Amino acid sequence: MWRVLQMFAVLALCVGFHSRPAHACGVCVELPEYSLADRILSARVIVLAAPSPDNPFRFTPVSVLKGTPEQVEALPEIPFLVDSVMRSAFRAKPGRTVLMVYGAGYQDKAGRSLPSGWTKGFLMTPDRADFLHTLRAEGQDWASGAPDRAAQVAFFSAYLSHDDRLLRNTALIEIHRAPYWLLTHLTDTVPTAQLLQDLRNPNRLAYAPALIRLLGLQSDPKAKERVRLGYQSALRSGGLNLYDWGLAGIAVDGDQAILEIEKSLERSERTADEKRFLIRSLADGGTTYPKLRPLILDVFRHHLDKDSTVAIWIALAVRPWGTNALNPNFEAIMAQNDLDPATLFLMRAAIEADEPG
Repeated sequence: MWRVLQMFAVLALCVGFHSRPAHACGVCVELPEYSLADRILSARVIVLAAPSPDNPFRFTPVSVLKGTPEQVEALPEIPFLVDSVMRSAFRAKPGRTVLMVYGAGYQDKAGRSLPSGWTKGFLMTPDRADFLHTLRAEGQDWASGAPDRAAQVAFFSAYLSHDDRLLRNTALIEIHRAPYWLLTHLTDTVPTAQLLQDLRNPNRLAYAPALIRLLGLQSDPKAKERVRLGYQSALRSGGLNLYDWGLAGIAVDGDQAILEIEKSLERSERTADEKRFLIRSLADGGTTYPKLRPLILDVFRHHLDKDSTVAIWIALAVRPWGTNALNPNFEAIMAQNDLDPATLFLMRAAIEADEPG
């Protein structure tokens, strides 16, 4: 129910907000919605592959980790070529192998069905072999039903400072996808110097959301200073990683950051998306730190009096809190004659829904 309401809210906002120019980013990158860990855990077949004796530019399975040899034989050939980097690695150590995964199809965020096929994982090392074994053992139940997010965070957080960057990246992807309230125990899990170095590296831009959130959990004064600079700048200019900087700011400065977010919400140049990101940062901040909810509710109440266009997002934001503190504001907005039917329906559903989350 909750996800359905959020999906329809997007459609309602497309109608409800006036068109405005979007902020373009110089380099638009994002983390995959279906990660390598997802592919491994949902795989039908997992093999280790090496260059074929008959064709050194093609991969061929040399051992089967999941499935049977008969299943592997019935699958399409591995389509990836052995590139120059891989050839150098195999020449240096001929016994090395590459992880290959054959998975079922899945649906992306747009609802498009993507076909099944081979995915190239990584060049195997002892550390990566240990990771693969432990992931498959501990994550065997994650791919079915509701995933145990707390268990996932506990597993992947152990790799956030690993010497192998590929394993660090894999961990950051999963931390990025976890609810923020499950991350608060990760204080100082990653050295501040490592987080700051990664944030300065343009090649690490895709990982910035997770890095920013982790930076907000550090006890190091240097980390807090960087978060303050980051969230204050983001609240002034908007744009990239606004949600993450807002959330990190709340983690560091609490009430003060919430009041700064309120000022940012009221800026006339705020786009619809920026308002939504700021509301989301307040919502997740309140979920993570319940003592901040009264002030956040006051911010929402004041903003509803000035801007009814974001009412549906605020209704969705506070629904998991189980509060009716804003219902008078919502009722007043729903009584307006100029409210479109779709938004009116969503408002009522968000307020009256029996199932949170």
